[in-house]
Amino acid sequence: MTAYYLLCQDILPIFAHDNQNQIKKKMKKVFALSIGLMMAISVFGQSIKVTPALKKGQVKTYTTTTAATAVGQTVNMSYEQIYTVTKETSEGYEMTMETVNFKSDGDNENLMSRLVTLGEEMTKNSKVQMRLDKEGKVLEILNYEEVKAKSKAYAEKLINEVFEAAPEIAQVMNKEQLQEQVMAELSPERLTQSLTVSSSPLALSGRTITSGMQDTYENNMVTLKRIWLVTGKRIGASSKTDMSREELKAYVLKQVEKAAPQQAAMIKDNIDTVLESGLVKLEMSEKANYELADDLWVKSLEATMESDIMGQKSSTVVKTQLKN
Repeated sequence: MTAYYLLCQDILPIFAHDNQNQIKKKMKKVFALSIGLMMAISVFGQSIKVTPALKKGQVKTYTTTTAATAVGQTVNMSYEQIYTVTKETSEGYEMTMETVNFKSDGDNENLMSRLVTLGEEMTKNSKVQMRLDKEGKVLEILNYEEVKAKSKAYAEKLINEVFEAAPEIAQVMNKEQLQEQVMAELSPERLTQSLTVSSSPLALSGRTITSGMQDTYENNMVTLKRIWLVTGKRIGASSKTDMSREELKAYVLKQVEKAAPQQAAMIKDNIDTVLESGLVKLEMSEKANYELADDLWVKSLEATMESDIMGQKSSTVVKTQLKN
């Protein structure tokens, strides 16, 4: 009714006062407005069930480029990920993901920058075996212990190299605590979740997505609210931080316990004052755009993640394309 009323507000004065040329201009305006309204309504109502076609022996190869910026360093990476459906069962499928041809300009001459891309570097030349349901949703990592052991060994090696090359880093970061943080990221739940983050070709598998739909999810203890847009086989998602005061308190205390445990008690006693001071800033946002192929596998995707956590800004831009 509101749209109809607005249209009438433009039409009725025409016949009372305007000449023929004005009538034409007004009618063009009405036509453009009505088309815009119809387009908005049609997009808002669109929905899609993302169930990629799967069969034993199927192979999909994706090429990815990533630019990650943090602590004043930008690291560019590229790699390929090969997805192979190895088994079909009554309950779903088994599939491997192999990361190959990993390249990065965060080499041994720039060890600090390699910390920025620690997560990506841990997966290079690795093979992950996963179990999927009938709709392609990732359920679990089948070779978890193997993946964990390899990732842990690589992470420890890299962290030791960084602290040896730049001893001064020990003044602001504890090596053992950093290793503990890395191990926390290697839990079965976190590793499985990492396979379906917004920058993954498997991010949408098994989901029904409708334009205007909203959901919340967690990224490194930070809660984000996300809204979706569907236009045919193109899907967009936009997210931003959505945390209550109590959640923000929990996040700050957790980070202090990791970085400076000796100060945790003092911060906890004064947490309200700390928050009211405005010194604590926590903002994260993500934007992702996907295009699906006819078989509902992701054909291409581009994801941008930005954060400003207590004054430390970082960003990551990921672009992925289906190769075959």
